[in-house]
Amino acid sequence: MAEPTANVTAANWPGASFRGEGLGTSTGYDPASFTPARAAAAVRAGVASVLSGLTGIVIRLG
Repeated sequence: MAEPTANVTAANWPGASFRGEGLGTSTGYDPASFTPARAAAAVRAGVASVLSGLTGIVIRLG
């Protein structure tokens, strides 16, 4: 996986995918898994991670 790096923090959940090597468009994801609640949880987790000084990680949401 090309990311995360020290300046990138990612959130992932069941049904999501990633843009890794080559950084092409991801095709292995479930569009229905992208809900407003998941998006809000991803943003909250990402902001908390950055504010806590934990960067360059992948946050797994349930």
